[in-house]
Amino acid sequence: MHAPTSLRSVQCVGMLLSLSLVMTGCSMFSGESKVHKKAKGSVHLKEIADWSFEASHPAMIDQMTMLKLIKGVVTNQASKMPASGSKPMRVFSDEDAEFLAPLLAQSLLQAKPEQIVGFKVSPSAGSGAEPTAGTLYVHNGSILLTLAPTQNTKSSGFVPGSVARLEKAPSFVALGSDAMTLVIDHQALAKAPMPDSSPVAGAPKLMPASESQAAATMKTAPVQDAAGAATQDFQANGSLDSESLALNNDELLNKKLDELRDARKANKLKDSEIATLKKEAVRMKKELRQRAEEVKALKASKASARPAPKKKSAEAHRVR
Repeated sequence: MHAPTSLRSVQCVGMLLSLSLVMTGCSMFSGESKVHKKAKGSVHLKEIADWSFEASHPAMIDQMTMLKLIKGVVTNQASKMPASGSKPMRVFSDEDAEFLAPLLAQSLLQAKPEQIVGFKVSPSAGSGAEPTAGTLYVHNGSILLTLAPTQNTKSSGFVPGSVARLEKAPSFVALGSDAMTLVIDHQALAKAPMPDSSPVAGAPKLMPASESQAAATMKTAPVQDAAGAATQDFQANGSLDSESLALNNDELLNKKLDELRDARKANKLKDSEIATLKKEAVRMKKELRQRAEEVKALKASKASARPAPKKKSAEAHRVR
C-alpha cells in the first residue's frame, strides 16, 4: 500500500537532483566576464568546464615580468624571418605589450582557480595583419600562454628560450587543434633581461628601391643622415619614456597590491574581533539566563517557606 508513495518520492528526488545538476552546469558555463575592452583590444575572464582544470589563481605577476613575457613571444616561421635570418620576429609590438601587460597582470590577480584569462589585440593600422587572440593562466609556478593560430603566428617560440618550452595546447583552451602552448617559468623570466627590439610579424615590408630612387637617395643622403640621427635620438628618448612609464606603472601596481594586502589584513582583524564579540555575547546571555533561573528559584523557595496566616480566635459576647 505504501509502494506507490515511496516510488513517487524517489521520482521527486530524482527530478530535484536533475534540476540541481542542470543549474550547476549553467553556472559552470556562465561565459565570459569582461575586464577591459577598447578599440585596441579586450581582456576577459573565462570559466573552464573541465573538472580536472585548476589554476593557481589569483596570481600576482608584476607588470615588468608581464612586459618581458609579451615581448618575448616570437614566430618560428621561416617565411616570416628577416632577410638576414639572424633574429626571429616578435608576435607583439611594443604598443601591444604596453596595452596588454597591465591588463593581464590585473586579470590574473582577479581570476579564480577555475578561470583563465582570454585576450585579443588588434595590429597597428595599415599593417594588414590579423588580430592576435590567446589565453593565459598560471599553474604550479609557470605561466601558460596559448595563441590562436593565424597566418602570422602558426607556430611560436620564446626569447630567451631557456625559460620556456613549447607543448601542445590542452583542449579546454579551444583555440584550434594545432594550437601550441608556451610554458614559461615566470621566476626565471623575472630575472632575465628585457628582450631587445626585433621586427614584428605581419608588419609591412619595405619594397626595394628602383635605380632612379637610389640616385635620388644618393643626392639627399646628407639630409637623410641628419634626419635619421634625429629620428634615432627621438626613438631613444621615446624608449626611455616608455621604460620610465612602465616603471611608474609597476610601482603603482605594487602600491595597489600592498593596499590590497593591508585591506585583507584589516578585514581578517575585524573578522577576529567580531568573532570574539559574538563569543562574549553568547557567554553573557548564558550568564544572564543562569542568573534569571537562580532568581526564579530563590523566589519560589521564599514563597514556600512563608508561614500561613493565623486564624482569628472566636470571641464570646454577652447576650442581654
